[in-house]
Amino acid sequence: MQNHRPAPGTEIPLQGAVNFRELGGYPAADGRRVRYGLLYRGGNLDALSGPEDQRTLQSWGLRTILDLRSAGEAEKHPDPAVPGAAYQRICAMRMRDGAEMDFSSTGIERLAAEKAAFERKAGRPVHDFEWFSAIYRQMPFQNPAYRALFAMLERRQTPILFHCTCGKDRTGIAAVLILLALGVDRQTALADYMLTNRYRHAIIEASLRGRSPQERELLQPVEGVSAPMGDGAIDEILARFGSFEAYFASEYGLDGPRLAALRDFYLE
Repeated sequence: MQNHRPAPGTEIPLQGAVNFRELGGYPAADGRRVRYGLLYRGGNLDALSGPEDQRTLQSWGLRTILDLRSAGEAEKHPDPAVPGAAYQRICAMRMRDGAEMDFSSTGIERLAAEKAAFERKAGRPVHDFEWFSAIYRQMPFQNPAYRALFAMLERRQTPILFHCTCGKDRTGIAAVLILLALGVDRQTALADYMLTNRYRHAIIEASLRGRSPQERELLQPVEGVSAPMGDGAIDEILARFGSFEAYFASEYGLDGPRLAALRDFYLE
């Protein structure tokens, strides 16, 4: 049976969406690997409207769906009900005041105001790349969505699908954190994060057509992901806590015994 499993990070073929995959198969702590069929990641579920996509979605036997989007995004593209799966929405990106960071059309004005405040604090204009990099460095800390996610994992509310709009930023960092908690090494966790650029390649290239190399680097995170941003979030964890173990103990209460129990369940 092991030989018929897809390689770690393989995209799940769907007709209506890209960048859906699972975390199974990655090498992790103590020579074990992440169990298949428990941890799924993706984007908007309303894109999976065709009968074949619906059959694929239902074949995962989901018990939990955690929607990492804002209320505005979820209202414009609501998740369809999935039989047997409990649904919860907790936005994984927040403003300085704790309000949801809304990437729907209705949230643009508030996002612009948030960036303007960032620029005032910096004392100069900044590119969106710099602003978003700062948001990334804050995402792993005191994040109610990620704390709920790890609580669900501890309660074994799996199989679980966690998702945002494109399955790349909020979802991407969530996946990095899960993999690090399970003892997957940093390089492998970041490589999984970067797979978004493979699976969204056509979308990314369409958005960057005609741009200079410098512009492409700065605008890549609009439709894809950026290695410096992903690395920045991980670097911030180590800068604040010194080790991943200390981070997981402080942020999620995953001390030695609880982290070991988590790994025993999600690794094989």
